[in-house]
Amino acid sequence: MADGVRRSLSLDAIVVGGVALGNWAMLFQNHTIVQVDASRPLWELFPGLWGAVWMLACGLLAATYPLRDLRLGPRFTGRQRVLHVAAIVLLFVVVPTIAAIVLRATGKPYTYVQDGGIMVEAAARKLLQGLDPYAVDYLDTPLFYWPMANNPALYHFTYFPLLFLVALPFVRVFDALHLFFDIRYLYLPAYLATCALLPFVIPASADRARTLAYRISLVAVVALDPELFPFVAEGRNDFFVLVFFVAGVALLMRERRTVAVLMFALAASAKLHASLFLPFLVAYLAFRERGRPPREALLRLVRAGWAGVAVMLVIFVPFIAWSPRAFWSDIVSYNTGGAAWSYPISGMGFSAILSSLGLIAYPQEDFPFWAFELLAAIPLSVWALRRLRRDPSVAELLLGSSIALFGFLYFGRYFQGNYLGYVAAVAAPVPFLRPDLVRELENAVRRHLGRPAVPVGIGAKVRAGPSASEGD
Repeated sequence: MADGVRRSLSLDAIVVGGVALGNWAMLFQNHTIVQVDASRPLWELFPGLWGAVWMLACGLLAATYPLRDLRLGPRFTGRQRVLHVAAIVLLFVVVPTIAAIVLRATGKPYTYVQDGGIMVEAAARKLLQGLDPYAVDYLDTPLFYWPMANNPALYHFTYFPLLFLVALPFVRVFDALHLFFDIRYLYLPAYLATCALLPFVIPASADRARTLAYRISLVAVVALDPELFPFVAEGRNDFFVLVFFVAGVALLMRERRTVAVLMFALAASAKLHASLFLPFLVAYLAFRERGRPPREALLRLVRAGWAGVAVMLVIFVPFIAWSPRAFWSDIVSYNTGGAAWSYPISGMGFSAILSSLGLIAYPQEDFPFWAFELLAAIPLSVWALRRLRRDPSVAELLLGSSIALFGFLYFGRYFQGNYLGYVAAVAAPVPFLRPDLVRELENAVRRHLGRPAVPVGIGAKVRAGPSASEGD
């Protein structure tokens, strides 16, 4: 092998090394989670010098992946690459999550956890007591002591029902056995399952080395998303939603439409973000039926969607019927500013700009963000649906829906970092499903800079990765 080729980094080495090293740099300060009374860096979860040891180990693992690729080339086999990425995930995410769980279990139940996790646990216990989680307050739960003054979450449960319904049997068993339950007992396996499912989103091809490089790169981009993975340790629910979403995408790629729609319905039954994907999914399925007789197309759509519709009815209808006003207040009014004590205007989006300009007087102020959300989301959705109609592919489905979702969320009452992370995770498979889009983007940039176009999406001298026969 020529020396110049041997010394060029493979695609997966560029992605894994760049993402892991970038996150390692941010571990020093930027990646923080709620600990006792405030958000602090992840390394402070570990006592004494163990924080420094953990940081050093994270840096070494991040740096050695591209170094091994440079030094060994194809001798850095597929199996070794997968194990190295698994070790990075274990150290960056699993270890601090377990540390946070242990610290909470041995300390106070309102420490080392995000308030949303406490809410889900408490909602499951309210339901076990025969109470509607949407019609009660949470003043008698550990959420009361969580370090936020005047926390409006004490009076509203803002999540969809699937979160506490899945937690319900676990809470009951753990409480009956007088064992400590932490919602991350469910969220951490969901994160690991998402990592395991992501490679199935990328279809196999004749170029097995490139397929392997794409799959490893996709796992790295999502598993180490800087706006998602630190929150696994904190107990946020994004990966609990993404595990169903990614499963749905992988099934859709294989034309397992009924089960795929069921997975998307479960994701949508857990969080608003995923429910906004459903109109695009319906359009995708309908566009795929063009050319068939109307009756046949309709029957195929019904067969694809009946299980998903059924599960959403089973999950939502009981709580809507139990107390329609309470459900509307917690799910809609609380998030849009119409409740007596609404979610505070916060985050890093449009609302933050208005606040910095002095156009928002105080965090609980009512403001018609819904109008800006619609002004952004409707034209973006029309654009996305027109593209999807021309090319009803999974790549276009993910690209268009993620852009429209970003427009909707960005102009909302609050836009948190993990919202950006979720949107990025939804869009992450697109460059690997449609490398021609990456090539078009790169060539557009190169034309702008006055440089010649290149024939591949990531650079002419970048290798795809190891030979597939080398242990993948």
